[in-house]
Amino acid sequence: MMMKRILTMALCSTTLLVGAAEETETEKSDGGFYVGASATLVLPQGGHSMRRLGGGTARFGLYLSDALAVEADAAWLENCAGLGVQGLWHFYGYERFDPFLTFGARGWIEGDVGPTAGLGAFYHLTDNWSLRGDAQATLGLDGDCQMVYSLGLGVQYSF
Repeated sequence: MMMKRILTMALCSTTLLVGAAEETETEKSDGGFYVGASATLVLPQGGHSMRRLGGGTARFGLYLSDALAVEADAAWLENCAGLGVQGLWHFYGYERFDPFLTFGARGWIEGDVGPTAGLGAFYHLTDNWSLRGDAQATLGLDGDCQMVYSLGLGVQYSF
């Protein structure tokens, strides 16, 4: 039941993001796709059987404007997997260093589902290749784990 609510929340936020991007057409819109992969460390909190895990995350996203993107990710870890849908907002960007905020929903196969928020930064190597670092927190609404923190470091390619 909670998973259904989280998915509904994620779809509604994606719809709002698309609407917001269409209203701000004064910005130059890339409309570009991107893919990425990162090494991920998951740190669960709250006395659950889920333990500290290392693994990887794959991402696929679409820039709706210069400042806003929507992405989906899949994480595979030692004994657990997770799926997420989130928005990515660049609040201020330099030519090479580009910080951002993330917000959305994530679910772990262990049964923990909830809203997620985080921050990160890109370091643009070229127009297409970037290094990406992320730190996110997922509030466990449906499950035994109260919070799940994740750290990631990887690369991203923009089309």
